[in-house]
Amino acid sequence: MDGDALQGPDSNGNGPVRPSVTRGAALLVAAFLANTFQSAFARAVGGTMDALMFTWLTFVLALVLLIPLLAVRGGRDLPTRVFPLHLLRGGMGMGGFLLFMSAAQLVNLVNANVLLNTTPMFIPLLAWLVLRQRIPPSLWKALAVGFAGMVIVVQPNASLLDKPGDLLGLAAGFVCAIEFLAVKALGRSESALTQLVYFLTIGGLVSSLMMVGRFHAITPDQFLWVLASALCLLSFQFLLIRAYSYADPSAIGAFQYSSVVFAGLIGWIWFGQIPNAGVVVGTVLICVGGVLSLVGQNPPPPAPGPEPSTGTHPMALP
Repeated sequence: MDGDALQGPDSNGNGPVRPSVTRGAALLVAAFLANTFQSAFARAVGGTMDALMFTWLTFVLALVLLIPLLAVRGGRDLPTRVFPLHLLRGGMGMGGFLLFMSAAQLVNLVNANVLLNTTPMFIPLLAWLVLRQRIPPSLWKALAVGFAGMVIVVQPNASLLDKPGDLLGLAAGFVCAIEFLAVKALGRSESALTQLVYFLTIGGLVSSLMMVGRFHAITPDQFLWVLASALCLLSFQFLLIRAYSYADPSAIGAFQYSSVVFAGLIGWIWFGQIPNAGVVVGTVLICVGGVLSLVGQNPPPPAPGPEPSTGTHPMALP
């Protein structure tokens, strides 16, 4: 999300919104509640619908729901000059979603959600490896804490490949970090709605190709679960955009880890899941490392002045 997005119009379209950490934090918590519910819906249909079909239907239905808005706007959000970046973002985004839904069907919701939230820790490593960006010592310490938590949660051993749910969740966090780097580049020229339509279109097409020979009928109940997931996907994206129009990521980014609390409550109430002590300790370390990493990547802006903030958030559309 670039500086213009952070200073987006108010609800009446009358210019920049008034900064509010409280509103930004509330919207961010709502965004990650929607994201957590997606994993719960995937878990709910897991016995009768695999993660690939769930992903495909979610993307297709979300795009169908978005078409009326595009039509009202006269299609002015469709032109682009950076299609290769959209292709990278769409492919990685769909892949991350598929991995996340797969993890949600195989392990408890806390594991799936906390491992997805390792994205803020993978981003500086990718920037260091690919873009040769320097990582300050303080950020290395944050990454060490977070990765220690990953080891505790995943518990790598000889049985990991036989029960790959945690590995899939961790892979989702890594793939979403690649997606974010594409999002960051797209933010220089593309609006949030332009990014969203290409994200859904490319993700829908890629997942459609993967679904060849695997299509099958679904029940009305399954359709309602996937429709709810599609609504949550759109809500997640738009709530993030709105949240960061009110506050800088360094001020409210830590609230993304509310998803771990939601996952624990939903998993316990809905599915009877209770994380063990190791998962709890690892989750705390990942959350601490992730928060410190977010702060390290998005240092607080200077004293108030005429220039808007230019912070970005790993999971948000610019």
